[in-house]
Amino acid sequence: MPDKPKILVVDDSIAIVNSLQSILTISGYSVDTAFNGSDALRKIYKNEYDLVICDIEMPGVSGLEFLSRVRQDFENSLDVILMTGYLEHDYFIEAIRLGASDFIRKPIDTKQMIHSIKELMFRKRSRDDISGFFSILNRASFDYEFNVENFTKFAISKVFSAHLRHRFKVNAEVLNELLVCVDEMVYNAYIHGTLGLSVEDRALGHDQLQSLIDQKIQDPEINARVLRLSFSIDNITNVIEITVEDQGQGFDYEHWLNQVKSEPILDIKEHGRGLSLLYHLSDKIVFAKQGRMVTIQKSLLHTKKDES
Repeated sequence: MPDKPKILVVDDSIAIVNSLQSILTISGYSVDTAFNGSDALRKIYKNEYDLVICDIEMPGVSGLEFLSRVRQDFENSLDVILMTGYLEHDYFIEAIRLGASDFIRKPIDTKQMIHSIKELMFRKRSRDDISGFFSILNRASFDYEFNVENFTKFAISKVFSAHLRHRFKVNAEVLNELLVCVDEMVYNAYIHGTLGLSVEDRALGHDQLQSLIDQKIQDPEINARVLRLSFSIDNITNVIEITVEDQGQGFDYEHWLNQVKSEPILDIKEHGRGLSLLYHLSDKIVFAKQGRMVTIQKSLLHTKKDES
């Protein structure tokens, strides 16, 4: 028997939450609850839900703020139905822009709510059928290339996370470690490789550092440089391989590798922590092209510490 669809109900009214929980449970759904937006955010990052029913008007993190965070981190993989006692024009337009899956007026029409849930569950199954395609592949590869000016417009690790969350089943701890690795790889490739900033440059204050970066980007030679990120997933061996390449001058990676192999991670000097994290969080790390290209491999089934 397939698992029951899991729904998270979010409202600052205990009475409404309890009422919806009873109705949805009787209707055959598995129900979890939260009484504010902050608690709901914590739960969706910790658990997997098929749908969220959330009140718009809540103190603290409102329903619209919650929806914005969901769309930012989960794109369209998690449906959100918004509840409201009055659907003002501005609220409605903003919710549409943020990607609300549906709206329910208070007091809640139970039949309308169940009908909406069934419709969204049907659409979700269609999306899951597409995402299931990736699970039957022997191997899948993705490649990205960025120029200097556009690199900082998006959080690369969030794009990377969206790929893994939506298309592949990855252990939560492994995903967190992979995101740390990707952040370190692309940041170092951008700051040290692409822009050629020194350790002393990085020690500048925020405003001074940003001013220096802006100056560097105006240099035609630097502006013409690109940064490449690629990753591939092998579903047979359950291993992910991530490569980042820049067009800088490279660096003495052998010196740093020898140091991180002999010293605990916390003893590494501040400007060596990035490489130290890569070494300790990945199963294998390989440099090429005088340090301009770094590749890591990691099992998707467990964290490195699980092997010890």
